[in-house]
Amino acid sequence: MVSTIQFHTYTVEEFLTLDLPEGQEYELINGVITPISEPSGEHENLRSGLMVELTLESRRSKLGLLIHPKPVMQLGKRDTRKPDLIAINRESWNRQTQPEAVLKEPPSVVIEIVSTNWEEDYRNKPLWYAAFGVSELWIIDPLFTIARYPKRKNPKIQEPTISVGKLVSSPSILVEREYEFESFTGSDRIKSQFFPDLAIAVEQIIAFGEGV
Repeated sequence: MVSTIQFHTYTVEEFLTLDLPEGQEYELINGVITPISEPSGEHENLRSGLMVELTLESRRSKLGLLIHPKPVMQLGKRDTRKPDLIAINRESWNRQTQPEAVLKEPPSVVIEIVSTNWEEDYRNKPLWYAAFGVSELWIIDPLFTIARYPKRKNPKIQEPTISVGKLVSSPSILVEREYEFESFTGSDRIKSQFFPDLAIAVEQIIAFGEGV
């Protein structure tokens, strides 16, 4: 779990001008500077492998999507997030990042890789990204840390799983939009509205974690 380093609050504009300690990445959550947990090597291997795969698919299918790791997204006046990966229209990226590499409009796809803070990935992030207007959310749960932290996993996930959520109108009076998820395991191929011809199975994506 992440822990805050202080209780003074900042706006995003103030946060982006701060001279923070090097060697650590941060997000602004409700105005509070919050360090991001260091990922495992498997986590980074998976992210890198998937970034390459989606970049090649975008070029092959001429989708016009750029794949970027850990961009700064401004969700509100006092909130930023740095998702593992995004897929974003090339023109939107170039237009938004000319002054500085901060996204104030949603990308097409956000991809998050679950580690030990599974509650945040499954409960909080879908709410944040839906409110921001991200059209599609991937939650990749590779279960890399289950041997070391057997109790730090979603009890509903029994094998490596990728859940793809499509943004829809919510029937709830509490939120305007939410994700409608479909989950994939094993030899299932991922179904994505933004990568309609993507021919890769869950097990192949999970194997990226081993550098395969």
